[in-house]
Amino acid sequence: MRVYLLFFLAIYLTPALALGGTLFADWSPEEKADYIMESADSLVRARLALMDSTIMEHRLDPAIKRRIINYVEHWPIASGRLLARSARFFPIFEEQLLAAGMPLALKYVTVQESALRPWATSQVGAGGLWQLMPGTARELGLTVNEELDERLDPELGCAAGLDYLRIQYEKYEDWSLALAAYNCGPGNVNKALRRSRGTDYWSIRKHLPRETRNYIPNIIAAAYIMVFHHEHELVPGEMELDLQITEAITVDRKLSLHRVAQVTGLRPEVVIELNAQYLRGYLPGMPGGHRLRLPSRVMPAMRTYLSLHPAEEPESDFFPPWSTPSLENGELNADRFYGQYSTIPSVGDSTLRQVAEANRIPVDQLAVWSNRGELDSLGQWDQFFFYRVDKYRPYDPRKRNTPPASPQIMALAATPIQVPAKKPAENLPAIQLPANPQPQKASFADKVKSWF
Repeated sequence: MRVYLLFFLAIYLTPALALGGTLFADWSPEEKADYIMESADSLVRARLALMDSTIMEHRLDPAIKRRIINYVEHWPIASGRLLARSARFFPIFEEQLLAAGMPLALKYVTVQESALRPWATSQVGAGGLWQLMPGTARELGLTVNEELDERLDPELGCAAGLDYLRIQYEKYEDWSLALAAYNCGPGNVNKALRRSRGTDYWSIRKHLPRETRNYIPNIIAAAYIMVFHHEHELVPGEMELDLQITEAITVDRKLSLHRVAQVTGLRPEVVIELNAQYLRGYLPGMPGGHRLRLPSRVMPAMRTYLSLHPAEEPESDFFPPWSTPSLENGELNADRFYGQYSTIPSVGDSTLRQVAEANRIPVDQLAVWSNRGELDSLGQWDQFFFYRVDKYRPYDPRKRNTPPASPQIMALAATPIQVPAKKPAENLPAIQLPANPQPQKASFADKVKSWF
């Protein structure tokens, strides 16, 4: 909103602006405020009209406006963190959305569902980036137990969330109704359709549960902030590049995250953050394998280790899989292994997505790293920044073995402990207790005195 105020302040200082022959400077304060707010709303409406309307109509109503103001004015730090997380997760979501043939705008659902936090858990038990209930996740093929919660896996959780959305879309053939059913269940949506006799979200909105009435507006506001954040001076928060430039492999063995930290030289919290689904700190080794996500720069070392040490080979130097990853320190300044590069639009490039595809960079990462929006108009010499790995970590076999355990000392034979016999106390003076005084019968005079 600060950008709006500066823009309209410039208009205010322009003496040529007039309405009905009256200069803007001659208006009353109330007229000036109304004009600025109406013009700001018109600008936001124009921007919403530029966005992808495949899944819903982007209208500006009080709920959407209030949410946008919260993102810009009240939650600027949280909004910056959201932008940083979008550079980490949106490339994963877009890859699956493209493969499934679903609208790319569905990635913004996760901003409303979990604020892009893989550990997010609701009061009713929904978990992960897509906030799936345990029963629903199991029906969709995910494993949810005390050692593995695949809802927290960005890839598997996304795949299950998109499957559930596809099921709802096949019922209603409308993405806004499918999203409403994703939030409150198809039963509530069917009830709202019968009561309102409407055919889309906006016509049945007032008949939906209170939370769902603001669900679609909140998604629209989140999408607006992700696309036009730079127009409101929102700066992406800091996030180390090891969490943003990642890739995943399938591991068909039982493997401790402590061993992963040893081989890759990563800090334990980085390994755990990228693999939140392993609740006990290890890959259980279930049939079909497990996904292990790591920074791209350390993946050569991990692949070499897995190829040189078969799954049948015992890990004799520690006790997998119960060793904690916190036993390893790891790299403290991983950003030094990356280099920053810049590019300009090629001839014929008119969108940021075209620039990203030409440089083989996810568009969301290019937008965040350059603090630009996906729908920005491009100039011939506009400069965009991105990062690449400059130095990959090779496998170091010395990192596999930990120092030997201390030698065990033979324990001495245990001697039974006997409680010594206790003797009664002797030669102690007897305790004299005072005799209880005998109560005396009150006389008639005493009774009379007690009345006064």
